[in-house]
Amino acid sequence: MRCTTPTFIVELPLLVDDPLERFLKNAFEFGWSLYNATLRSALGLLKRMRESQSWKDTREMEKGTERNRRFNELQRNYGLTEFGLKTIANNHRKASGRDQLGAHEAQCIGRTVWRSLERYLFKKNGRPRYKSRNRGLNSIEGTDNREIIYKPEKQVVYWRRHNLPVIYKETPWLREALYEQPDLAVHKRVKYCRIVRRSLNGKKRWFVQICLEGIPPVRYKYAPESEVMGIDPGPNKIACFHPQEAAIHEVAPNVDMKGKEIRLLQRKIDRSMRAMNPDNYGDDGQAKKGVHNWKVSNRCARLRAKRRELYRVTAETRKRDHGTLVNQLFRRAGKIKIEKNSYRSYQRNFGRSTQRSGMGEFVQHLKRRAASAGCVVEELNAYTLKMSQYDPFTDTCTKKPLKQRWHQLGETDTLVQRDIMSAFLACYAAENRHDRSLLLSKWPAVEALLSDSGLCRKLTLCDVGSPASTKPGVKVKAKAKAKAKVRIPGTGKRSVANSSEK
Repeated sequence: MRCTTPTFIVELPLLVDDPLERFLKNAFEFGWSLYNATLRSALGLLKRMRESQSWKDTREMEKGTERNRRFNELQRNYGLTEFGLKTIANNHRKASGRDQLGAHEAQCIGRTVWRSLERYLFKKNGRPRYKSRNRGLNSIEGTDNREIIYKPEKQVVYWRRHNLPVIYKETPWLREALYEQPDLAVHKRVKYCRIVRRSLNGKKRWFVQICLEGIPPVRYKYAPESEVMGIDPGPNKIACFHPQEAAIHEVAPNVDMKGKEIRLLQRKIDRSMRAMNPDNYGDDGQAKKGVHNWKVSNRCARLRAKRRELYRVTAETRKRDHGTLVNQLFRRAGKIKIEKNSYRSYQRNFGRSTQRSGMGEFVQHLKRRAASAGCVVEELNAYTLKMSQYDPFTDTCTKKPLKQRWHQLGETDTLVQRDIMSAFLACYAAENRHDRSLLLSKWPAVEALLSDSGLCRKLTLCDVGSPASTKPGVKVKAKAKAKAKVRIPGTGKRSVANSSEK
């Protein structure tokens, strides 16, 4: 929902008995049918518009302002706008004769359909799909606090002549979030409410999300904006550099993907589906193409619920780890500089690692927290800065393979961990360029800091004739030679030095 003032959400569980459970299920089932009916009407209008001669003539025009204007006019004429789909959804509600939902909820469903159709219309997403009965809708909201009404004095949510009690356990943070003046019990303005349905451990649970006006109270004391940190994200770890601290953090250290358990559950589910639906599979064992009537046994339904629970626990654990790390970063620095990356490419190149860590989700969490806490996240141009290639000692950029994890500074014998070096460059980058004189003046103190963290070390010679090993404790047999070869850890390259200088 478009807002002109700051908005934050407080989620509280609902205490639901059997009559309220039946009412909520019927309301969400009606919302599901209303969504599919609105989407069906919208796709029909879109097909008619694209088959019209006006659309074909407009498509042949040269790209420009006039072409865009005619496309917008065609959309308005066919009712393919947010307001048009809100009207269609409300008309379907009136024609049904049911009263589980009001006009405000129907308009929100129409708006949801428009958002999915808009992405498809402008080729930003695929064709929107109908929602199945088993999955249905998971949330219903109103446009304001007039249909789904939160009454703080009674701690209930009033919806369609039903009172839904809220499980309210008062804490200092919750009291500050709900009240404008906690001492005088003056409540904050409620913009709208949203009823949410979730499946926890195979059972349905109901929650209310209260959307309040203002800025949420901060649990932690964050650093001022003058404190700057540079971070370099990887597939599952981030390198953080602050003038007083440098480290490499794992984004989601507590996430367990439960790969073996999920794999066994999927095999059980597949065997059950094949036993219940033998006619839906061909002689080669693959499912036949087309629409089929699939029968699901009670055992298969329980297995599916168990699999969903494993996925849910993994996602919640990942979200918790992201929040912990975000708080840790902002308590150290109020301004974070990060290079702008394509996290879709992370998914293509580092599938399992990215799935486990959710790096793109972490960056979005970082931006949201910065917006709500008054901090700053500055994105840097990775193509201009080339932080993994730039060497301030030589003022040049040298491409390095991904497996090369250590960077040698110029012609010196100093090795720096590659990701930390990128974070160091990001910390002092300004206006998408490197200030070489500033980097060189800061390096002596930075080198001492990184050496204490084990992220910077000196290049040393091993026994005469033996290459320097990147793994401690590895002994290599050597022969006495006039010159000794030194291997740079992680580079695969060797430099030659006189053995007399050892």
